[in-house]
Amino acid sequence: MRITDCRYDRDRLRLEIAYRLIGYEVRTETIRQCTTLSADRIRRLYREYVRDQPQLRVRRRRGKSPRQMGFFLRTPQHELEAATMACLLLACGLLGRPGILQRLSLEEIARFCDAYDTFVGLRPGAVITFEHAWYLLHVLARDDEYALSRCPQCRALWIRDRLDLVPVVCPTCRWPSDANAAPLTASSANAHC
Repeated sequence: MRITDCRYDRDRLRLEIAYRLIGYEVRTETIRQCTTLSADRIRRLYREYVRDQPQLRVRRRRGKSPRQMGFFLRTPQHELEAATMACLLLACGLLGRPGILQRLSLEEIARFCDAYDTFVGLRPGAVITFEHAWYLLHVLARDDEYALSRCPQCRALWIRDRLDLVPVVCPTCRWPSDANAAPLTASSANAHC
């Protein structure tokens, strides 16, 4: 049997994705959900191919994956990065179609990895990690409380909280025009009304 046989393509893709996710410092549980590999197999993959390579400085993260939308709304930088990532997900066809919350195919997960690589290329040193972006995909795919919307002032895409009573504008439009002014946030907009 040759490794190029079609029946092995899915297994190779699964291992390639797991290796990429390990490189992004993704938690074992998230890798398991994406690839259906067992936790032991993922740990073995890390030990055998990553841990002892000095050029790869990959940390294994512990604990639960990020699960709070408030992370993306902390600062204008967080909001802009979240909007950039959401636009890439939309451009890659990962948002805006029914059924995306069902189990993603390996090809879609590989496309998500490509979108994240593009994001990191556009925003080196970004605060959004792979798992934050993964969570953002699932929140926006639900299309209930948060949505990718157009700013009413500048028409740029941004992530809007649909339950916010006071419609605010995107972080770029809220950005202060001079260095001494404080940026307008959703909570300060509510306080002025």
